[in-house]
Amino acid sequence: MRIFVKIQPESGSEGKFPADYRRIFMSLLKQAYECTPFEEIVNSHDRIPKPYVFSVGFNRIKEISGDSIIFESPVFFNFSSSIPQMVGYLYNYIISQTSIVNGSKVAGVNLPVPKVITSKTVTFKIMGSAVLTRSETERYYVSPEDDDFEEALNYSLQVRLNLLKGFFEKFSVKVPDFKPVRVVNKNLKKVPVKHYGGYIEAFSGTITLDGSPDILNFLYENGMGVRTGQGFGMLKVVKEWR
Repeated sequence: MRIFVKIQPESGSEGKFPADYRRIFMSLLKQAYECTPFEEIVNSHDRIPKPYVFSVGFNRIKEISGDSIIFESPVFFNFSSSIPQMVGYLYNYIISQTSIVNGSKVAGVNLPVPKVITSKTVTFKIMGSAVLTRSETERYYVSPEDDDFEEALNYSLQVRLNLLKGFFEKFSVKVPDFKPVRVVNKNLKKVPVKHYGGYIEAFSGTITLDGSPDILNFLYENGMGVRTGQGFGMLKVVKEWR
């Protein structure tokens, strides 16, 4: 289930965010889920996967100067989770606010009809960028051209399914059993992303995956890869192959 929020900066036509703007929206989520059943997992600093994903999009980036991004409004904040209650709490919080994220105003909120993937092969577009990692410290980040890209993708998927199973079931959401996906095609490029004072080796573009529709739905609703709770890995369906 998804929610799309259109945000208008206070100045109207132009706005400025820190270059590592994702942390602003992480703070927004912490505020939205305060005193709710999701407060603990949203606020957790442990290396536990999050049961949601978000992305931030800009109408047009005009300039990246030092530690700031200057953009042409509006800004689009997108959030997704398999847990309907999470989306509901966020929706109620956003519509109750006169301003959010640096004094910006909510210019529109959309709750689209949930999409259910029924095909075994789907082409996804990454909304923003995604991140994959290895467990070892050397060559920590996985690049699109690496031989173990598919292995790392399946490992992150299996870890998320195993660790989040109990949490999802608390809210009557059935988590599928792990089945590996196969990378049919990928048109991805590496992108360095500023995040919390450093840089993350992320990637963006499109990827075609073959697998169980239940697994593909899980990725679509909760994100691909790691750091989904930090604004990485949200997917958009480009095409379902029949």
